[in-house]
Order: sequence, then structure tokens, then C-alpha cells
Amino acid sequence: MPTSLLGIVCPSRAFLLRSAYARRTFARMGANETDVASIELEFYERFFIDKGLEPYPVQEEALRHIFAGEGVLVTVPTGTGKTLIAKAALLLALRQKKTAIYTTPLRALTEEKHRELSADFGEENVGFATGDYQVNAGAPIQVIVAEILWNRIFADRMHVPADIVVMDEGHYFNEPERGYVWEQSIIGLDPRTQLVILSATVGYPESFCQWVYVTRRVPMRLVRSDERKVPLHHEWREQYLLECVRELAANAEVPAIIFAFSRKGCFDIARLLKSCARFTSDEEKLEISARIGSVLKSEGLGPELAPLLVHGIGLHHAGVLPAYRRLVEELTADRLLKFVVSTETISAGINLPAKRVVFPSLRKHIKSKARILFPSEYHQMAGRAGRPQFDNEGIAISLGPEEVIQEFRREIKDSKKSGVRIDETKIKLKHYNRAKAEAKVRGDVVWDEETHKKLVGGQPAALRSRTQITAEQILAIGLPDLVKETLPGSSLMSQAAAPVDEVEEPAPIVVSASDPAYLDLNIKRVIDNLLLSDREKVEAHKRLAMITDNLRALGVLDEHGRQVKGEIIGKIRGADGAFVYYWLMHVDATYEDVRQLVEYVVEHDVIQRHFDRKREDVKRAWCRERLRELRRENPLVAFEDVEAEYDREFPRELLPVELVHGEFVATMPHPELHGGKTAKQIWATMEDNEKGFFAFIEEEDLATEEGSLFTYLARVMKTARMLHEVTAIEAFGDLEAKVRKELGGIDPRVLKEN
Repeated sequence: MPTSLLGIVCPSRAFLLRSAYARRTFARMGANETDVASIELEFYERFFIDKGLEPYPVQEEALRHIFAGEGVLVTVPTGTGKTLIAKAALLLALRQKKTAIYTTPLRALTEEKHRELSADFGEENVGFATGDYQVNAGAPIQVIVAEILWNRIFADRMHVPADIVVMDEGHYFNEPERGYVWEQSIIGLDPRTQLVILSATVGYPESFCQWVYVTRRVPMRLVRSDERKVPLHHEWREQYLLECVRELAANAEVPAIIFAFSRKGCFDIARLLKSCARFTSDEEKLEISARIGSVLKSEGLGPELAPLLVHGIGLHHAGVLPAYRRLVEELTADRLLKFVVSTETISAGINLPAKRVVFPSLRKHIKSKARILFPSEYHQMAGRAGRPQFDNEGIAISLGPEEVIQEFRREIKDSKKSGVRIDETKIKLKHYNRAKAEAKVRGDVVWDEETHKKLVGGQPAALRSRTQITAEQILAIGLPDLVKETLPGSSLMSQAAAPVDEVEEPAPIVVSASDPAYLDLNIKRVIDNLLLSDREKVEAHKRLAMITDNLRALGVLDEHGRQVKGEIIGKIRGADGAFVYYWLMHVDATYEDVRQLVEYVVEHDVIQRHFDRKREDVKRAWCRERLRELRRENPLVAFEDVEAEYDREFPRELLPVELVHGEFVATMPHPELHGGKTAKQIWATMEDNEKGFFAFIEEEDLATEEGSLFTYLARVMKTARMLHEVTAIEAFGDLEAKVRKELGGIDPRVLKEN
């Protein structure tokens, strides 16, 4: 029989807490003995009993660990009440007059949780902070974005940031650009802090808990469940996509998300679905028409999206404007759209559940190389099926390859016509095997029912390190005394980097470290404790040594590894801080210079690749014509010779920022760390030619990349703002204001952002 926190044996923990017997038992106990128990009782009464709710078993298990003061990782499917688990930790801190931090990955989610927790615990007890905004800083409960916790841990080593830390959306540990914030915060967090991590379902959670224990020297309990509030079923169907769509629409098995693995694929499928009879009723069509009028623009992609939306079809991917994506989310949530065609990005961080999920293909292409989906990718997308407030079940449907289905259907039909007895299973197997053999020859892959079974039975994504050591991290966290200690990577820099293959998931990792990292917290100790294999740690140490050499060459570090100048490098995020520092020391920073710098350091090349392709097309056409001319006289002239002639005749003039970058890397011991930048003049072209957003889209034929252009300009705006804040150079502020004004005309929300 289960035992309660106080050792009372009872048939049901929830029954004990709601019974009069429980209240009499607590009343007989002394003050010290009932402290935590009374808080626990208060929590159950407020959040379960008074609301007529019954806790899920997984909630009870997690609450038991929290009220026992233990660290815990809770990994459960969406809709299993993770927020209630967090509230138990916050109530415990509040009643014990302790402090608590609740972190989220997104500003919007931080604001939402601040409002919710203020209603639960009182506005005076709940504070809120993002990078540029703070409310009620002295409150015992602080709701903050994850980066602020990282800053507090490494900026003030003498004080514990909070007695209890709750990390919500812990699966963001796997986010490529920001996952290091979660990982390094766990490494640097004082072990006296009770750590609660709430996550969606992940693979190998035992390994992650082991890593936390070895890193912090504090046990990390695991509470896991794969049981969804709405059961998920997986189906394999040998249907054409249109057959599946019509069947789902006829049976009211909508809304459904159809996943495609390219933006072009999304458009192609959406246009294909438009050939079906309209999915919306007359009333729904009228409501959609009324709601889209104020959002869709009359330029760009708007005129093509409007008929799709009133037909009941939505598009959702990075090439679509953010305002249009929000519109699709809202219309789907209100059950007006019946089918949403999306890339896999919708499976991460977007609240858009559906009744059904459809995979027309289980194959994706990475840099022109084909592969089958990883189980973790499949589960992340399939998990969208089933809405707790509407559905009794969710179904993820995978379709066979249409070309294979077409072939075996034809043979089966012809055989039946001629009266031949057939074995349909053997015919299908024959065509699948033939398709696989042909695909292998051309470097492609084909999926079948067995492929589907392996995906369904595979593990979801494991939590794994995403830390990429940067100069910002080194300066913020600090180095060991380099006079007394040599960085381990220094002797390894001459070795070739270990090849990194694209693999599904790492094997469970066993981390070893001599002492908890917080005892002597520096960047070397952080690397020693990263959730990496030994081989990957070697590469991280090599990178640390190389960046340290470059910072020394800039004069930023003294012989001990202490920072003596270049403070802004540690404040620059998402850009090459060392190069920006060098640039500021060598350039007067006029508006034109600042504009060049910002576009140069922003990492987003989707739109630039469009211009590169146009330039290559011009070059290729010239070279073909020139080759024809030269071969009339000399048939042995090679295409490469003509290309070299073109480059001599039409050299690309380097921008001033590129020249400064060339001087910069020439002074660096390890210039390869500062490569990969692309000269971009996208905003400069728009501004100098007085082209607004949609005029530029039309002129450059970028209708399917509106969202990409918007995202690029938003990054230019945010980078300019960051550099204005850290340098106080007005030209950066001018650039931010101009780009913000342009984007505000497309999406008014931009004007309201701080």
C-alpha cells in the first residue's frame, strides 16, 4: 500500500488528503512536523479538491519528490498537467519564506505564466523579467526567461539565485541556438538549490538524470510517463494523399496537419488540396473571409493565400509572414481550417494540435542527401495528433510512396481483369523491392510499412548538449589562471577535428567529473561537465584554446586569462563579438558603415542565396556563350578556363566591411573561427533604391520567401538594437528605427515590441 510523506499508510494518497481523517491527523501533529505536510495539504485542497479534480498518478509521484525537497525531472506528454507540478514547488517556496525562479524559453510564455501565477499567488508575490523589462524585482517568486537565470548564475558567484528553480519546457535543452543556456545553468547552479525540470517526452531520461547527479552531486529523481491524456494511434495506409484527405474530410476527422519537408512541397500540396471540393461550410467561408481581410495584404503572397484559407487550407512554414502564420494558428484553433500544410518546424514550440496528422512521405532531404526520418523527428510531429479539449484519440497516418502504390495497383487491377489468381502481398513486396533497388542506384531511399513500424517503436529525442563555446561564454564565465594551469585543448589544436556524422541519437552518456562544477566555476570546468561524449569534449576544449588564443591576440586577455579590455565582446550575442570589437576600433562608424557591419554579421543567408543564384545564372550564361566562341577556334578550351576569364573580367568588388574582416582574420592565430560570413546588401538595396517590403518582393520574385525576408530584417533590427545598447553609437539606433518602421507596416506587433 502507498505511504504518504509522513509515513502514513493508506489506500490512496489523494483519498487521505481529502478525508476528514487526514485533517484530524495533521491537527494532532506538532508545528515542526506539520510544516511541509500542511503546505502539501493546502496545495491539494486549493488545486485539486476545491476544484473537484483528481491528480494524475504521474502528478502525485512528482509532487511527492517536490515536497520531499528533492530535485526531479518530469518528462510527460503535453496535456498532463506539468504547470500544476510547478505550482507545488512555488507554493512550497512561498510558505517556507524562500525564493523561487520559474524559467521559460519564450518571452510570450513568460508573460502568460506571470499573469497566471499572479492570479494564483498574488501580484505582490510574483515578479517578472525579460531581457529589457522587469516588474516587482523583490518578489519571492520570479518568472524569467532562461537567459536571465544563466546571467544570474555566472554574474554573481557569491549568491544563490533562488532556493528553488523550476525550468519549464526543459526539452528546449535540445534547441540548437539556445540550448546551452539550460545546460550551463544546470552545471553552474548551486547544489543547495532544489531543481525541478518539466519537459515533454524525451529519450534516455535516465542518462540525463545521471548527468545532473554527477554534475551537481545532488540526486535527480525521474518521473516519466508515456501515457497521453488523449491516446495516440499510428496507422499505415497505402492511399494517395488526395484519397486520404477526402476520406478525412468526409468523416469529419479534421483539423489535420499534413507535413511536408520543404517549403515548395508545402505549396505544391496546398495547391493540390485546392482541387478538392471546398472543405468549409458557407458560414465558415464567410467567417474566414471576414477575419482574413484585416491581416492578408493585397501584395505578395496574400492574394494566393486568401482562396486557400476560405477553402479551409492553411500554410505554415518559415517562408510565410509571421502574421499569416498566427492567422493560420488562430483559424485552426477555432476549427475553421480543416487542413494545415506545414514543414516540421510547427512541431516545435507552436501550440497547434490537430485531430489527425498525415505524413505523405517518411523521407526528407538534407543538403540534397535523402534519408528516412529519425524516430525522434517522427514522434515530435506525430504527437500533434489529438486535442485534449475535443478528441478521444489522435491518429498519425503515414502514407506509402505514391509511385509504388500506382505500380502495384495497376498490376493488381490488370491481373483481376484477366482472371488470374494473385497474391496481392507478393505483388506489393515485388514493387517495393524494385523501388528500393532503383532508389539505391540514384542515392535515394524508399519507405514501406516496416519502416513505419520502426519509427513508431523508436525512441523520442534524447536531451543532448547543444553548447558551442563562444567568446561571450568564455568572458562571462571566466578562465582558470592560465599561468598556473594550461588549457587541455592547447596541446590538441594541431589534431584534425573528429568527423561529426548526422546520427539519430547518441547512446546514453556517462559523465565523469572530480568535483561539482560550482566549487571552481570556470569555462574549463563547464566543458568538463557538458553532456558530451569524450570525443566531443576534446573538440570543445580545442575550440576553447583556439578562442582564448584569438582573444589574447586582440589584447583582451592578460597572461593569467583575465579580461583587461573589450568588455563589449561579452555583451554581444548572436554575432561575432571579437570581430565587431576589432571593427569598432578601426572604423569611424557612419550610418553606411554600421549598415554594412550589421548585415555582414547577421547569420541568415536564405535571401542572399537567391541573389547568389541570380549572379551565378548570369555568369553561367556568359561562360556558355564565350565557350562557344572560343571552341570555334580551339575545341580543347575547357569550361574552367572560361570561368577564370569571367572572374578576371568581372571581379566582385569587396565591401569595406569585408576588407576590415580580412585585416582582422590576418591578425588571428585561428582565423577559421571567424569565417563563414556572407556579404549581404539586402536592406541596403531596399533602402537605397527606396523599395518597400512588397515592392522588393515583387521585383526579386520572392513571394514564397516573404517570411524569410521578414525574419532576416527582424534579425538586422534586433542586432542593430543590441549593438546600439552596448556601444551607444547612434547610427545603430537609426538603423534599428528604420528597419522597425518598415516591418511595422507589415506586422504592427513589431512596433509594440520593446
